[in-house]
Amino acid sequence: MFSRRHDTSNVSSSTTSIQIAFETDPTPHNCGYCNTDGSCTAGIVASAILVDDYQILMDRGWRKCGTYYYKALMNKTCCPLYTIRCDANNFVLSRSQRRVIETMNHFINENVKPNEKMEKVSAIKLPPTTNSDPSKINKKKQNKSIPVQLKSSTFNKQVTLNDWITKESNTNAIQLIRHMLTNDTPPPDDLLKRLRSRQKRWYKKLLKLKTQNKLSKETDIHLLIKRFNRMNSSLIPSLEELLQFNDKPENKLEFRLIRSYPPSDEFKNTLTESHSIYERYQMAIHGDSKSKCSLSQFKGFLCESSLQKDCPRISTSNVPSCGYGCFHLQYYLNGKIIACNVLDILPNGISSVYFYYEPELGFLKLGVYSALKEIELTRKLAREIPDLKYYYLGFYVHTCVKMRYKGQYKPSFLLCPETYTWHPIEKCIPLLNAHKYARFETDPTKVDQDEETNIEQLKLRVHQQIITPIQLQRLDENYFFYILDRFTMFAKFVGRIFANRIIIDLT
Repeated sequence: MFSRRHDTSNVSSSTTSIQIAFETDPTPHNCGYCNTDGSCTAGIVASAILVDDYQILMDRGWRKCGTYYYKALMNKTCCPLYTIRCDANNFVLSRSQRRVIETMNHFINENVKPNEKMEKVSAIKLPPTTNSDPSKINKKKQNKSIPVQLKSSTFNKQVTLNDWITKESNTNAIQLIRHMLTNDTPPPDDLLKRLRSRQKRWYKKLLKLKTQNKLSKETDIHLLIKRFNRMNSSLIPSLEELLQFNDKPENKLEFRLIRSYPPSDEFKNTLTESHSIYERYQMAIHGDSKSKCSLSQFKGFLCESSLQKDCPRISTSNVPSCGYGCFHLQYYLNGKIIACNVLDILPNGISSVYFYYEPELGFLKLGVYSALKEIELTRKLAREIPDLKYYYLGFYVHTCVKMRYKGQYKPSFLLCPETYTWHPIEKCIPLLNAHKYARFETDPTKVDQDEETNIEQLKLRVHQQIITPIQLQRLDENYFFYILDRFTMFAKFVGRIFANRIIIDLT
């Protein structure tokens, strides 16, 4: 079975050490999503793990809780857990998400709550209408029915489509229009994906005109240019601009990113206040008893970790100013903590861990707002470290309707459970509607490029000595064959790079 002896003479002190914490045929346990005893997972325990190692695990479907790292056995578990991430640099804000920002801005800038805003609007007296004059109504209807060509020719401002697109810069929308005029085939998917929602609607308008034979290179589009300019990406406020408050707001909302592990002084000083909000949140939103959200439970769940802030394999030039590791992003309203994002900052992006807030502020839709703040933070860090551009939202659970909201942060991608490649969520949804477990990679010949099948490369710690599997077999053959299947499963789940880096502690 083994042909070569593993070199154990030089094991780095920074090497991650883990313990395998799963059986080859695990007993299903309670599932928090469907409330049945059908959840099947594999797990490992790590007293210390480096950020680039955890990045590898996340990109293979793993997540962490404290010092425990787990992965769903996707084809066995009742509710498959698909890792989801959003491309933060190309994030497209939806209308509902924009309304959440507007609600927050009204509250901070003007101290106006959503229901109070509606009351103010309803109190405004509208001017008397002129509907009593039939002649005016008919005039309005007649004006609306004037053809586009007639109205534009009246003002003598004819602009042909061909003249216009030759003068415009080569934007995504202009590329799409040129394709539509010169081809009868649909545009490439990658071009459509780069369009904003307003651009797509404008494209559909032109496509309809073309279908009706009303669109050519000589068509007068004077009245359509105004609509095009409105949807120009340079005129659409960025996420960062929308999240800005007035210079002198009625309320003051501040955000402080503090390191939670190892705990910074500021984290220690705010621990009691932060925990009290967590306690109220858990009891009000999730119905937990006070004993279930104690300080010790809070620490174990959201504070203590094994994720290290330093990684010798990453050069200082590739480390963001805030560093890597575990953080709490605290929200201060008029000097008091009201909410907190728990997150990990990793080489390829930000991983959202948890969010809790003051229950009485639920009218602000803080769950959505917090995700937008994390996307904003990801974009900020990506300007420092270009690779740090993804926003990981944890697991997308299609079998649990209340967890599908994670797919609303676009563009989002799901991880294929067989090839560990990323795929647009729009293409994954139809597959998941048909079957709870799905392979997203359409190429049947494609396999996991990082799969490890040769467990000879594993490093094992036994009684403070680093040995190879073949040496373990010589020491205790019965124990070796007892644990062999777990070695094989472990290597397959974590991949070649991680499996060959770490030490499996058997003591």
